[in-house]
Amino acid sequence: MNKELKLELDKIFSESLQPPYNGGLKEWVEENVVLPPAYSIPGKVNLDISPHLLKPAEALLNPKIMQVNLCMSTQVGKSFLSELFLPYVIVNAPGPTMRIFHNQEVSAMFTETRLTPLLRNCNPIKPLLNYNRFSTNKTSIKLPHMSIICGSSNTSLQHGLSIKYLLCDELHQWEPGQFNKFLARTTAFASRRKVVCASQPCRTGHEWEQICYKGVVYEWSWCCPKCSHRQLFHWSKEKSDGKYAGMNWDTVLNPDGETTNIIESSKTGWLECEKCDHKVNDTPTERRLLNDTGEYICTKSDGDASIVTYMAPCWVNPNLSFESKIAEYMIAKRTKKMTGLDELMEIFVTQGLGKFYHREQQIELSKMMVELYEKTVTTDWVTVLAVDVQRTGKVKYYVVRAFNKNGNESKRLEFGICRTFDEIEAIRVKYNIPFPLVIVDSGDGETTQEVYQECIRHGKVLKLNNGTLKYVCWSASKGDGQKSSYKHPDGISRLYAPPSLQDAGFPQDSKYKGIPLELTLFSNYSVKTILANLRDGLVPGVKWLIDHTDEEYDKQLYSESLVDVIDKKSGMNTKRWIQVGQDNHYLDVEVMCLVQAMRANVFSATATNESEMKKIIENSNPKKD
Repeated sequence: MNKELKLELDKIFSESLQPPYNGGLKEWVEENVVLPPAYSIPGKVNLDISPHLLKPAEALLNPKIMQVNLCMSTQVGKSFLSELFLPYVIVNAPGPTMRIFHNQEVSAMFTETRLTPLLRNCNPIKPLLNYNRFSTNKTSIKLPHMSIICGSSNTSLQHGLSIKYLLCDELHQWEPGQFNKFLARTTAFASRRKVVCASQPCRTGHEWEQICYKGVVYEWSWCCPKCSHRQLFHWSKEKSDGKYAGMNWDTVLNPDGETTNIIESSKTGWLECEKCDHKVNDTPTERRLLNDTGEYICTKSDGDASIVTYMAPCWVNPNLSFESKIAEYMIAKRTKKMTGLDELMEIFVTQGLGKFYHREQQIELSKMMVELYEKTVTTDWVTVLAVDVQRTGKVKYYVVRAFNKNGNESKRLEFGICRTFDEIEAIRVKYNIPFPLVIVDSGDGETTQEVYQECIRHGKVLKLNNGTLKYVCWSASKGDGQKSSYKHPDGISRLYAPPSLQDAGFPQDSKYKGIPLELTLFSNYSVKTILANLRDGLVPGVKWLIDHTDEEYDKQLYSESLVDVIDKKSGMNTKRWIQVGQDNHYLDVEVMCLVQAMRANVFSATATNESEMKKIIENSNPKKD
């Protein structure tokens, strides 16, 4: 090699080498990262407009901190910071990386629309991606010196691979135990790993709350422009003089002189200092001042020092007005007062205030049913009304059945066919049946929404013994042929599932809009087996009576048989109730009566766990003597 060529190669090689980067994450991303159009503010990164992200950004490069939790309200940049950390890692401290979301669809969407374009816009990384045109897809980004795996929290990624960087998103939707499985993947890099968790808060008691409070906790605060007192963003904090610091507003009444005009009241809002009573007005200038002078203050210092949590409310976005959040709060409060439902309040606290929501203990449905019945009826019998709506919605089979509170006897009071829901309501009134003790089959899809709406329409707000206001209405149910029992939050297995909330699909201008319906799934073949034993007198000490015989009713009551079938998923032989007669409507209605009696604690199933129920099914004799 001649001297000139050697000198030229030495020059090219030396110019390609760069000393290790010693600056901060903020400086590096502002110099090297250009945001693609998928971001709200595309172009060069400027973290100065988001001061609440600066201290977390410093923590990401602090070698003493192994885990950074970003527990903040929605749309304030917590996932964004996690994404900015990735290009820095690729260039300056490469290592095997995982970015995990709560499901595969969201992971694929974020990888395709945000992460990959972000890396392609980064000049130091662009040549690495061009090296292999197949280097990126929805589940991974493969670079010459490292790889990034993108996926879901409920996949096999929990096992096997060792990783240095773990980036987790939306942990409030992860199942318990999943995070620790992924954290175990970082064990090989225990002293060099970096874990970043970004999510809004959720209900107290969730694993995400435990993850946040395991370490040192910092919360975003504001500084009073008048007295310079630093304080948290309290929504409502009572002071010694009986007034409230935090968010305040004047109550403007509607023309009726009683109800609050939410729109006009929310326009009067201000933020009040807890020390000097200074009022911060709802203007862009004053909200921007709050943001620019905000700082994190430590609210929990006794945790693991290698884990830090940063919590921030929606007010870190100065474009968000006080008025909008006051209106949101008052709507949530009114909904809770009218219906007893606090879903809107939970959304306001977790997504807006950036705090974990402590939900008031909900009274068990069974206790509520008994309580409502005891308020209205003094007899020893609890009466239920079950309705089976046919596919066309025009024909409705019903049965009224009373159960003795001792649980040892039931009697059919009435049965028949109705054409309208108003007729069902008339039957309910006739027997003085509380709204929740009316149970209606939710149908097969064609009539489901109609059933949901009718159930909600037939109800009212009642005050329970514990002082709680709750909107009570007809109950909706659906038989489930796949399970024999359901585990409840109290650890007990029952033949019906905990109720799930359903949207009835009311239009925006309806007074029922926003009131969800509680739908209860129940074990179809388990309850039918018990009913068959009751019907045939095979349950010792319990009488199951009818008021008079009827040929059509009797025919339908024996319209199904218990037969062996092959489960398509497992391939195992199992037993199922199969229809052998022409109609089975009264059988279905009597099953729902039995479910409602179980929920009201006036009938106890002879068995509620899988093994005991299997014995009952195997010994069952569905044929009439």
